[in-house]
Amino acid sequence: MKRIAGPQILAAGLAILYGLFWFWYGGAGKPLTEQEIQTYLARFESMGRSGNALFRVGDRFEAWMRADDGGEFFMVNLIDDPADAEAAATYDRAILPPLLRRASFPVFLARPFATFIEPDGHHTWDTVAIMRYRSLRDLLEVVAGPQAEELRTLKEASVSNTHVLPTHAVFSFIQVKFIAAVLFVALGLGLHFGLRRFGWYRR
Repeated sequence: MKRIAGPQILAAGLAILYGLFWFWYGGAGKPLTEQEIQTYLARFESMGRSGNALFRVGDRFEAWMRADDGGEFFMVNLIDDPADAEAAATYDRAILPPLLRRASFPVFLARPFATFIEPDGHHTWDTVAIMRYRSLRDLLEVVAGPQAEELRTLKEASVSNTHVLPTHAVFSFIQVKFIAAVLFVALGLGLHFGLRRFGWYRR
């Protein structure tokens, strides 16, 4: 039986890792079912209607859930500086881990430095942030999950004012799966040329 050489093992290992990344990153899932929609609506109902009205968005989710396509989307956040910087840091520490587990993360963060074209009475925001979400299902698992009340309390304490809107990307040069593939190929080449001087790798 022919022995598998080091380069073949390396290529197979990197292919498996990229496959795991592809599975984690997702972005083309199935739409929410009626049963899931009813489950999430019940969760929002059980959370009640207390707290800052700015963050009571449960009622707005139903139409969105019924129009869900199961795919990724990007949340555009227009934000004023935190009312409480420490609360904002606590909120970030609480929400980022469950989001990252679901391949949801910030892809853009910027601070306006001047005004240009704006209507009368326009609000000038301090920060523009764009978050990538793998699916609406993932977002709902966070905002209507076990930590929902804690996250809402931290959010209310950390944000002075905000405007948030979900969007679908129409065009973007940033193709994460392609970039990841290029990085895996570069890593593979680097490891190959670094290891080929060892006899055990070539055999």
